[in-house]
Amino acid sequence: MVTARLKLPVALLVIATLAGCAAPPSTGPSPTTAASASAAAGPQKGGTLRIGYGAEVDNLNAFTSQFLTDIELTMVEGLIVSNDKNEYIPVLAKQVPTVANGLVKTRADGKLELTWPLQQGVMWHDQVHEFTADDVCFTWKYVVSVGSEVYNRNSYLPISDCRVQDKYTAVMVWDKPSAIYNGLFEAILPKYMLEGKDIVKYDPYNRSPVGTGPYIFSEWKSGEYVRVKRNPNYWRGTQYPYADEIVFRFIPDINTRLNAVKAGEVDFAQMTPTQVKDVKDLPNFTLTLVQQNSWQHFDMSIKTERGARIFGDKNVRQALFMLIDKKTIVEGVLEGTVQAADTVAPTTSPYFNPNVKKYAYDPTAAKKLLDDAGWKVGASGIREKGSDKLQLTALLSSADAIGKLYWQVIQQNMKAAGVDIVIDTKEAAARTTVWRSGQWELQISRWVLPADPSVTGLYSCKGSNNMTGFCDPVMDEQLIKSDEELDAAKRKAFLFKAQELLAENAFSLPVYYNVNPIVTTKKLGNFKASGTNLGSFWNVYEWYLNK
Repeated sequence: MVTARLKLPVALLVIATLAGCAAPPSTGPSPTTAASASAAAGPQKGGTLRIGYGAEVDNLNAFTSQFLTDIELTMVEGLIVSNDKNEYIPVLAKQVPTVANGLVKTRADGKLELTWPLQQGVMWHDQVHEFTADDVCFTWKYVVSVGSEVYNRNSYLPISDCRVQDKYTAVMVWDKPSAIYNGLFEAILPKYMLEGKDIVKYDPYNRSPVGTGPYIFSEWKSGEYVRVKRNPNYWRGTQYPYADEIVFRFIPDINTRLNAVKAGEVDFAQMTPTQVKDVKDLPNFTLTLVQQNSWQHFDMSIKTERGARIFGDKNVRQALFMLIDKKTIVEGVLEGTVQAADTVAPTTSPYFNPNVKKYAYDPTAAKKLLDDAGWKVGASGIREKGSDKLQLTALLSSADAIGKLYWQVIQQNMKAAGVDIVIDTKEAAARTTVWRSGQWELQISRWVLPADPSVTGLYSCKGSNNMTGFCDPVMDEQLIKSDEELDAAKRKAFLFKAQELLAENAFSLPVYYNVNPIVTTKKLGNFKASGTNLGSFWNVYEWYLNK
C-alpha cells in the first residue's frame, strides 16, 4: 500500500474500540483485574515489544519511504508530530510557531519569518554530536533539492531560506503565506553524517538511520525483521523509553499474521477489516479500530502513450468509474467495516464537501459512454477502438490481501461490460518503483493524509506525488490558493471547489475510507492510536509492557 503525507490540524480523528464501523459495540472482555492493578501501579520497565508488521519496508528514511513511518518514528524525530487528537505538537521544537505566540511575523516585503526555538542538550544516537539548528537547515536544504524524492517536497518549496540564528534557533523565510507550515519537518536529518552524501542512495542511513529518538537501530534482517533497542540516553529523561527493545517482524500474509496473534507470538498487529470478527473477542488482546485520514482510490495513468490515448478521454474514465461497485466492495468484501467514499476529505473534516459529483455503479450508463466514445464490443467480447483493445492491466502489491478480493469484484463487473482486467501482482517495493515511474495503467491504492487536508502534492499538475499525469490548471489554482490561505472559511471554499473539479474531471475515484484495525496485547500501556499519516507510534517512548 502507498502512503502520502501532507499538513494543519483540522480533521477530527475518530478513534473507537469497536468491532465494526457503523456502531461502537464491545470488543470483548475488559482487561483482567490483575492487569488493571498493574496498570494502576504505573509504567513498568523492560521487555520486548513484538510487532506483527505487514510488508517489508523499502527503506528507513522517513522522508522517502513510501510506507507508514512507524518504524522510523521509534528512532528518528522531527520538529513536530501529530498526536491522537489530530493535533500537531512540538518534539525537537520547543513550540510550534504561530502568529499568536509571536514566532510567525510578516516582514515589510510581505514575506513571512517563522522562528523555531529548539530543545537544548539533545544528542544524536552516537552520543558525540548534538542536535542543533544546523541540522534543521541542512534538512530543509536537502528536502527542497532537486531529486530528493521527498514525498511532500512541494510543501517545502515556498521556504526560500533557512538561517541559523543561534545554536538552538532556526529561522525560516516563506515567500508567501502557507496554511500547512506547521505540519512540516516531521523528521530531522543528522548533518554530521549526511553532509556531502547522495542521501537517496546512502544505505548506511537509509537502512540504519541515526536519530534522536527513544530507540536506536540494532538490526535489519532482510525478509524477516527490523530490531530497535532502547536509547539509554534519551533526551526526555532516562526513564524513557520503558521497553528494552521493539522487534518489527514482517508478516505480509494476513492469515499468517492472524495466526501469530492467536498464538501469542506478537503483541501488536495491524489486521484487515475482514478480520475484525476474528480478533474482537480474543481474551488477551484489545481491538482498536482507528478511523484514518485515508481513502482507497482507483487511478489511471496517462504517463504512457497508450494510457494517454485511452484514459485521455473523460468519457472512458467516467465509464470505468461507473463499473466499480462500491456497495459490494464495502458491504461484501469488507463486511461493512468501512464507509464508501466520494471525495478525498474525511467525513469528519470541516473541509468535507458532500456535494461533489458521485459515480454510482451503473453498467448501462457506462456501456453507453464507452459506445459513444467509439469503444465497440468485438468478436472476443472485449471492446475495441482501432487497433486498441480495452484490455487493461491493474498494478497490485502481493501484500495487499484485500486488494486481491475487491479486484475480483471489479474484474467480473468490467468483463460484463466488455472491459478485460489483467492483474499484475508485484512484491511491495517493486510495485512502488513501478508506481512512481507512472509506467502502469490501473491501480487501487491508498493515500493517508496528515492532520491537514491539503492534497496539492497529489493532484496538482506538478505535485510531487501526482503519479497519474492528470492536470487541470483551474483545479491547480484552487489547490494552491487553499495552501496559501490562512483564513479557515476562505480556505474551505477553495478546497470545496477543488474537490468538485477533481470529481468532475474524473481524475481519481475515491472508493472507501480506510479504517485500521489494530490489536494490542492487554499488557501494553499508554498506546494512543492515531489515524494520521504519521501513524500511532507518535508516543512510543511512553509505551510499556506489564509483566
